[in-house]
Amino acid sequence: MLFRYVVTGWEGAVHDSRVLTTQLEDPTSGFPHPPAGKYYLVDSGYSNKSGFLAPFCNVPYHLRDARRKAGGINGPTELFNYRHASLRNCIDRCFGVLKARFPILRYMTNFSLIKQQEIAMC
Repeated sequence: MLFRYVVTGWEGAVHDSRVLTTQLEDPTSGFPHPPAGKYYLVDSGYSNKSGFLAPFCNVPYHLRDARRKAGGINGPTELFNYRHASLRNCIDRCFGVLKARFPILRYMTNFSLIKQQEIAMC
């Protein structure tokens, strides 16, 4: 598990795409853009941008949806979304491993925003 970039200091109610957009627009943020031909996987709450790969809209995305569908996966866009979801599940499991190793991460809302920042950066 390798975290490429960590940013703290945002309230939990702020949408992730706003945090990302703010970091991308700030030349002093130090955000590591992916090398040419490489992409960061983003979920359907983000738009496709250079270096960021979101699933196709209005196409089954969740693995259980693709498995339940009669006839299985149809076409390249459904296959792409199925594989995208598989990779996203891997990323989600990594966060689960992290929270299992450091249970305090599950209870962050009990702390002030400043304390949450300090805990996350440890």
